[in-house]
Amino acid sequence: MTEKGENILKAYRFVQGFFKEVAQLFRKLDDLMAKDGWDSAVGNLTTLDLSKDLLKPERWLPEASFRLYENEMFPQIRRGIVVSYIHREKIKEPVLIMGKIEYKKLEKASPWDIWSLWFDERLKRVLNKDYFESEPENKDMYIEKDVIANVALHAINLVDVASEEDIKNKVFHKLGELK
Repeated sequence: MTEKGENILKAYRFVQGFFKEVAQLFRKLDDLMAKDGWDSAVGNLTTLDLSKDLLKPERWLPEASFRLYENEMFPQIRRGIVVSYIHREKIKEPVLIMGKIEYKKLEKASPWDIWSLWFDERLKRVLNKDYFESEPENKDMYIEKDVIANVALHAINLVDVASEEDIKNKVFHKLGELK
């Protein structure tokens, strides 16, 4: 085996292991959210828009994964997280974005809405800061006008979530605090 071949194999195994860790984070958060009355709005789905196309190899791996939650008592509200692994030049390392969205038109909701709002090209967002917007519009047209009433966002570096205690304290509790 060549050194290059060994390095590719190591990198691929590393990525697989990394995705397993993200899945563990998602499952733990799913459990915590369910105990609080919030169930997955998308089943076991964690990503969309991957490519099988020979001409789009950059889309063979996900750029981000998500979990989105709903609660019968608050039908217009979704809480969720997005783990963004890469996004143009906007992030230097993977980030975990938390969001609470109140919809005007729930039928237009997308699991990518939190991602779209965080990476809105018009805005400069920073980690460890709360953002609240009323009736946000997205310049890139990912989200139609008059779909969202209110949004609250917060993001941290993914590596700052290293244990089950971190998932509970830095993610679950923060999701509950977003107004």
